[in-house]
Amino acid sequence: MTVLYAVVLLGILIFVHELGHFLVAKMLGVKVLKFSLGFGPKIIGTTVGETEYRLSALPLGGYVKMLGEEPGEELEESEKKRAFNFQPVWKKALIVFFGPLFNLCFAGFIFMFIFLSGIPVSYPDVGKVEENSPAARAGLIIGDRIIEINGQAVDTWGEIDVLVNKQNGGELSMKVKRGKKILEFSVIPEKKTGKNILGEEKEYWDIGISRLLYPEVGDVMPGTPADEAGLKSGDTIVSIDGALIKTWYDMTSIIHESPGTPLEFRIKRDGQVMDMPITPEMKTAGIPGQEKEVGLIGINPADKGFTKSFGLIESISLAVKKTWEMTVLTILVIVKLVQRVLPIDSIGGPILIIQAAGHQAAKGALDFFFFMAALSVNLGVINLFPIPILDGGHLLFFGVEAARKKPLSEKFMMNAQKVGIALLLALIAFVTYNDIMRLISGKIFPW
Repeated sequence: MTVLYAVVLLGILIFVHELGHFLVAKMLGVKVLKFSLGFGPKIIGTTVGETEYRLSALPLGGYVKMLGEEPGEELEESEKKRAFNFQPVWKKALIVFFGPLFNLCFAGFIFMFIFLSGIPVSYPDVGKVEENSPAARAGLIIGDRIIEINGQAVDTWGEIDVLVNKQNGGELSMKVKRGKKILEFSVIPEKKTGKNILGEEKEYWDIGISRLLYPEVGDVMPGTPADEAGLKSGDTIVSIDGALIKTWYDMTSIIHESPGTPLEFRIKRDGQVMDMPITPEMKTAGIPGQEKEVGLIGINPADKGFTKSFGLIESISLAVKKTWEMTVLTILVIVKLVQRVLPIDSIGGPILIIQAAGHQAAKGALDFFFFMAALSVNLGVINLFPIPILDGGHLLFFGVEAARKKPLSEKFMMNAQKVGIALLLALIAFVTYNDIMRLISGKIFPW
């Protein structure tokens, strides 16, 4: 089933990409000879009008073949008006550009429907209060539910950070529900400096609280100490070495400080209590530049939140914002990989995509479609990079053609295509090597 999910995922994204090329070519009067999902030998196909639609053997791509697209192609004079290479530069550029654009728009549509159907969010409940933090000095405690900040209602945990940073260090008037009481606090945020997931320095306003996470297991990663010990999703950690566990942070503080040390976990499963010895393994964790050695057992928390849906207009706005954020993030990740801020072995290929597709599908339709949208953004952005054979390479050549007011030579174009193919094959070989080494080493990929 994992392979099937990946085939469906890639098939849809490739179809969307090639559909962008196809529709614009048709609209601009260019003759399309073939529309293929996949490369290589044809599996099945049919001809409708002047276009052959086919499914080919290698599913790692697809293509739209247009009349006159290949260098050296002999054409009748009457055919040239519908041939791709004889079109004005602006037409050729539009046909090429709409492939990546369709991928970005498709991601936006997926995000829109995700927001319409509802996304999982966390309650604004305090799970940890840092010592000597603004929140601690104001009197907030674990279990408090923040319901209002400066007169604005708070429904989810994510809204707290937005409202705190919105004040830019100004005093916060907070209403908190504690049991049956409604209490009011005045909190003054502190400016802090840290690094984000890309290793970049970032200033932010902080009041020193973390959201409430109960010690219930969500995901158990394969091949980890937790998996080998028999820990399962839905298990609740009651105690570790006799120390009572009330929140996720109580548990992680013990695990992180105990690499290589056998710990006795008391687990509650389906109303039954059992003891389970687990030895955390030493792992490097943290964002680039702030990594440290800690003990880990390979579990994620079960987030006990709720589903929040949005109206059509708000969903469209949020979808556009999310697509833009994913686009910028994709570009930044590529830049950081080139700068070696992010490790080059974190790049994945076909095997990782297959694994990730199966993993996300197992978590549910929402996660699978979010992954599809993210991958669609990646496909759109990467295709716009100015590398021969990619759409961005073609757009670069069209720009040169427009500047010099004549096409580049066929010899140059053929050599550029060869260079592009060589680069693409080298990249495929490299990411496949990364995938294989990840499987051999048993390295856990952070989904």
